[in-house]
Amino acid sequence: MNKHSYGLYFSLLACLLLSLLYSPSFDLGMSDKAIFTYTGQAIAKGLVPYRDFFDHKPPLIFFINYAGTLLGGAWGLWVINTLLAMVTTGAFFNCCRRHRLAWPWLLPLLLNLMLRDNLISEGINMTREYGSWFIVLFFCVLVGTSRYRYFYLGLLTALVFFTQQDQVLSLLPFLVYALFTREEMPTGRRALASAAGFAAILLPTVLYFALHRSLGFFWEDAFRFNLTVYTTQRKSLGDHFRTIKRVLDAGNYELPFMVALGLGIVGLIRPNKKKGLIVAAFAAFLLSGSAEFMGGRFKGQAVAVDYYYYFIPLSAGICLLLFTFFAFPEKTTPADWTTLLPYTLLLCGSLTYTAVQHATHLLRRDEDPVINSAELQYLRQHPPADYQLYVFENDDFIAAYNEFRILSPSRWIYQHFWNWYPDWDSDGRILSSITEDLQRHHTTYVIMDPVNAATFRNRANYHRWMDFLQSHYQPVPMPGNKPSLLWQLKANP
Repeated sequence: MNKHSYGLYFSLLACLLLSLLYSPSFDLGMSDKAIFTYTGQAIAKGLVPYRDFFDHKPPLIFFINYAGTLLGGAWGLWVINTLLAMVTTGAFFNCCRRHRLAWPWLLPLLLNLMLRDNLISEGINMTREYGSWFIVLFFCVLVGTSRYRYFYLGLLTALVFFTQQDQVLSLLPFLVYALFTREEMPTGRRALASAAGFAAILLPTVLYFALHRSLGFFWEDAFRFNLTVYTTQRKSLGDHFRTIKRVLDAGNYELPFMVALGLGIVGLIRPNKKKGLIVAAFAAFLLSGSAEFMGGRFKGQAVAVDYYYYFIPLSAGICLLLFTFFAFPEKTTPADWTTLLPYTLLLCGSLTYTAVQHATHLLRRDEDPVINSAELQYLRQHPPADYQLYVFENDDFIAAYNEFRILSPSRWIYQHFWNWYPDWDSDGRILSSITEDLQRHHTTYVIMDPVNAATFRNRANYHRWMDFLQSHYQPVPMPGNKPSLLWQLKANP
């Protein structure tokens, strides 16, 4: 066993330990994850994404959760996520070692610390996390020597695109570099090989939705909705930069960001063996934060909400920019530990402290307030079947669908757009479809907090919904006379 093996084992062990902090016993609930888990279970029961349940994410996250369901549920999904993390960590370590970085474990460690930073990540198994792993794998293939690397580059581009579309922006500089840098293989052949790799993901995806007569739903929900609704709110440039400052500071990303920015600028100025690659890496680094500029996301409030999780892709952007700085200097000089130690402390010191704090203050999943709520305790005594529970305006309670392994009576599994956009469902057509589905299935229970529903931007929709609910349902009394979020179908509505 040589010193490189020790570095690889250290990187993989760090990856595994950091992943264990998010094992199913400790990975706290968050509405997006509950929704994704539901989609996996729904596919396992024969439902088709977009046609049978609404979501505006690309479809790969649904199929990842479907695979997790087939492997046994939460632990199966954790295994998929951890294996991808370890494969990517190993590939990145080998990339660093092959290009003679003095401490090849440093950047893989930094990548894992950033992706597992609980101040930013809000757990694991989210789209931007998967996209970040795929982007790092893309880069490892790009600087590798495989004869099929352009096919793999196209395939990984498609994986990113069908996981989180906007993350493709941070791949574009690398893709342009791959296609147009000087090389024996003609640009046309490189482009065709990359297109073939992209098609290897695109064609089965399109075929799946075509066979299920759902291409229209796929287009409307995963693409048109994002372009015409989700990213249309705007906030000022100053507000964007204030959000960036707050998130970088609060999430412990500030030091790695500033170090990468400073070294990236130096790399652009000083002589470099791969000037084109460092230019591409610097552009990718800047584009890693592009999600912040895609809409204001006011959530119906006067002040835009900071989305910490949208900054997860910076983990890949920062690490890849640092790699190009350290791997391709014009003059190679041996680096001793006194040279590398300051970089290590600046890049990993605060993030390591955050990881230790997280590890020593883990909260159990069964301590989650939603899981422990009186409403779910009642439902455990009266377990609902498929279509007999509807969660309205309380997205965290979608966990109930997953616990009881039941299907929602409506394809509209979450409804916060009624609170966000004044013009959403202006004629009440979608809301009417929900009430019709509840009546058609004779749905027994509805979970809803009237305080949340009161924030509907369209008051006519609010009154339409409340009139229906109060006519057909009544609150279920909870212990201690606490306000109840659980409503039960009246005997004779």
